[in-house]
Amino acid sequence: MKIKKWHLFAVIITLFCVSFFVINLKFDKFYRLNGINNDNRVIIEEYLDEKEQVYLVENQIDIDQFIRFIKYDDFHLENYQYYNLLDKYTDYSHTKIISVGNNLVARLEFLFNTNAYSHAEQLVKNSLEQAFLHDENFDFQYINIYKNLKDIYGKNDYSYIDDTIIYINKLKLYGITEQKDIEDKFEQLSKSYNQSSLKVLMSKPYDANVGIVYNPYEFTTIVNDYTYIGEYSPRELILTQDIPRVKYSMYLQKDAYSALIKMYQALNEKYDRFLLVDAYTSPEALKKDNKKVGYCEEQLGLTICVSQRELAYKQFDETEMSKWLQQHAHEYGFVLRYPKRKASVTNHSYDAHMYRYVGKSLAKTLYESQLTLEEYTEQKKL
Repeated sequence: MKIKKWHLFAVIITLFCVSFFVINLKFDKFYRLNGINNDNRVIIEEYLDEKEQVYLVENQIDIDQFIRFIKYDDFHLENYQYYNLLDKYTDYSHTKIISVGNNLVARLEFLFNTNAYSHAEQLVKNSLEQAFLHDENFDFQYINIYKNLKDIYGKNDYSYIDDTIIYINKLKLYGITEQKDIEDKFEQLSKSYNQSSLKVLMSKPYDANVGIVYNPYEFTTIVNDYTYIGEYSPRELILTQDIPRVKYSMYLQKDAYSALIKMYQALNEKYDRFLLVDAYTSPEALKKDNKKVGYCEEQLGLTICVSQRELAYKQFDETEMSKWLQQHAHEYGFVLRYPKRKASVTNHSYDAHMYRYVGKSLAKTLYESQLTLEEYTEQKKL
């Protein structure tokens, strides 16, 4: 039986194609890789062993994904994703990328096996890879807490890993046990305190009658014998310039200072001899004065003590300036902190000198309702 010519031609073409594929596979196994060229081919053959070359071909890895790392000592092709992750989110040198990447792979694969890379993403995106590698107590369930705390610790200080456990146990004493609530508290704490002041705050012996203040930066914060802020100091303190004051170095929180400037300018159009007697008081100054650090509202940088020059301190209450302040201070965000007939609520006798910045909106509410900050806060709880 004769074979038709076109059948023979088809067989020849098929054999040619198969032969071409086999020859190329044998002599250029990288030809189907994205980004392959003669230069890269030489580099791959020089730096990758046979096993890695097989891995490269089988997984069809783009050349651009690893070629910039291939010449470094301890490069491992199977770790290329980790190298790229570090390259994207850190400013490490390529040498350090290789080192850190390899260490991450070793520990994460030991702990999490197939989920290793997803955990690496959590670490690197939150700049926590070094903490994870340096402290074996690192716990992924606290990763949201770590990323808040790390910014208030030194660059290479990973003690927040161990401190987290101590602080969580302290929060639980105050009845904060749910994970989301714990994370929220740590977010507030990291906005308010630095490393040392947080340690002071959380080192206070537990007292059921005294609560710690998590958010002293808020305008509604009350500090007294039953609320504790440790050695808190506001982060945005402004020198009280352009205001008559008893000493040069007097500071207020930024918003309070801006409001005081406007209030002083309005007041000065009607009455002269205004004097700022006191403002922010640091924990160090309180210690010198034998006052209770952590229980003093002047630490907030929101309280001012005012008076009138060339006048006896006790006579200020009777002045037109004092009356103007009591009628208009709320327009600028201030309220008389310790008003008449409220001592049983504020636990402080009437004081015409003391004003507290709470923001315009709340100041208007307190002025119109004649409520103290304590009364307002209690009503908000109901």
